[in-house]
Amino acid sequence: MSGIQKFRDGGGRIDLHLHTTNSDGDNTPDEVLRLAAQEGLWVISLTDHNKISLAEPVTVDVAQCEMSEQWKMTMIPGCEFSATYPVPAWNGETTEIHIIGLFPDGVDPGEFADIFADLDEGKQQYVKAILKQLNERGIDITLDEVEAASIRTGHSGRHKIADVLIQKGYAKDMDDAFDRHIGNFSPFYISATRYVHYAPLNEVVSRIRAAGGIPVLAHPYGYAMDEAEMETLISDFKTAAGNVGGMEVYYELYVRNQDRMTFLKKMAEKYGLLASVASDRHRGGQAFASTDGLDLYEKMLETLHSDRKRK
Repeated sequence: MSGIQKFRDGGGRIDLHLHTTNSDGDNTPDEVLRLAAQEGLWVISLTDHNKISLAEPVTVDVAQCEMSEQWKMTMIPGCEFSATYPVPAWNGETTEIHIIGLFPDGVDPGEFADIFADLDEGKQQYVKAILKQLNERGIDITLDEVEAASIRTGHSGRHKIADVLIQKGYAKDMDDAFDRHIGNFSPFYISATRYVHYAPLNEVVSRIRAAGGIPVLAHPYGYAMDEAEMETLISDFKTAAGNVGGMEVYYELYVRNQDRMTFLKKMAEKYGLLASVASDRHRGGQAFASTDGLDLYEKMLETLHSDRKRK
């Protein structure tokens, strides 16, 4: 396991999908590290949107974080890539899919500079489109208010819009702002792919693999697809990923939903995808992943390094 500590035998909590103030999270990378240590996690990954916040894995002696039990927590580089995907059942209409890239042995962020190069201008246009629609619905929010939002995220986007919606009394909290006004499942959702030119799913997956990483399909129920459409997406993702690919089976919003867990476990087994553990944590009060998934991460490492040996 090059570059990675030897983990203890048995279980342990992990979380391979976390956001920081480098994209749209509430906490800085150092704060996320400290909070994860306090929670007793063994492995975490910082996966900011379209930004690699960490180039090399970092091992932290948790005893230095004032924990009563001593162990070493590993933080690995990661990124949540946005990608475009033409949904076959939607007559080729393109939607935004999120792919987690995990890099247990480190990564050169420059390898993805071209993919990230021109996203900011498109995101600005996307924010303006959302604000235009809100204004047309009688919700008075300006771009200046969004850019000045108190939330500490690293770029203007939907989380800052939500923060303003809350501050001005149009939503009671972040979930309400997304559910009723701007989220993927709200009646007023606007697809980012109309404004932001993300790379195609196949290209993103192949680039993650070429950089020595593990591509993981994020939150499969997050794309307004029925399960037949989701299976087509999962199949297409597996074809692109080849021997080393994963899926967020133990996504924190799903773990207490027996029907979703049954479907995702079935899909992971059918398509030979590694099961990942994720909270998708953005906000200070949001919980880390609760799943005891250290063995799943070790399987990821074994699969990744075995595939390299075959080559």
